[in-house]
Amino acid sequence: MKRLLLPLLAVLALPNGVNAEQIMSIKSQECEECKYLEGFVSPENISEEVFKMVGKNNKLNSKEAVAIQKRRGVIITGTYPSFKKGFKCPLIDSEKWAISYSHKRKGHALHKGIDIPQPKGTPVLAAASGIVVGKFLNTENRKGIEIVLRHSPEDTGLPFFTYTQYTHLLEMPSIPLGQFVNAGDKIARIWNTGKMGKKVRRSAVHFAVMFSNNPNWTNTGYIFAPQNGYFMDPVYFFNKVSSSESYNSENIRTLPKKDKKIKVAFQLSNGEKYPFNAKRVWPFACERGVL
Repeated sequence: MKRLLLPLLAVLALPNGVNAEQIMSIKSQECEECKYLEGFVSPENISEEVFKMVGKNNKLNSKEAVAIQKRRGVIITGTYPSFKKGFKCPLIDSEKWAISYSHKRKGHALHKGIDIPQPKGTPVLAAASGIVVGKFLNTENRKGIEIVLRHSPEDTGLPFFTYTQYTHLLEMPSIPLGQFVNAGDKIARIWNTGKMGKKVRRSAVHFAVMFSNNPNWTNTGYIFAPQNGYFMDPVYFFNKVSSSESYNSENIRTLPKKDKKIKVAFQLSNGEKYPFNAKRVWPFACERGVL
């Protein structure tokens, strides 16, 4: 009897917008290794809107998914990175933040991050200190091999919890779930994994950032989602610390043009950071040289 009542009670307490059939499907995929990690909650605690924001089953209604993503931060803001003079850092290519991907997909789609090309096997760096909360093979979608990190406010100096996502990796990272990494640690190597269209994808990391004032998150075993999460402009993630409201994409979009040039901290291949006390660094190492 107890076994029968528990699922029923869970269904009665569902968040708005989530039905029992969806939850039972998600619940069956819950990440067993994640259950003892700080902030982890079962998938039924995450709204269906947030699951659609991060990409769950969006082929079924891509127009609705795009509308949700726009409401939750995926809009063009016009920011761009700037690095200390005398250093050369890998740059974002044409695949910029929040551009339309509808011409590349069978339906409506947005680019929920930035792409930074680098040669196959180049180390990917942790953009901030944090805990590994997701590792996915993604054999049936375009993201390819993926790792997700969770960063507390103490890790980043930001006034909320953030999550950084790195996809198209060369192989599954050896770092276990729950492992703490430092900003600038090598967490993976880049390539072009993930399902492709007619063109072969170049070697590049897809770097995305999510945030929430809520510390909770889930991992279903095939997708990661932060409770009441939003997407953040990945370039603005590196901006100076300010209020929570200043990281809202609508507010970033309306900034004066001069404020959209974001000074980004970075690390050299020898581990030297600029500035030396940076809590957030570019996900690829930079090098000395004339720009």
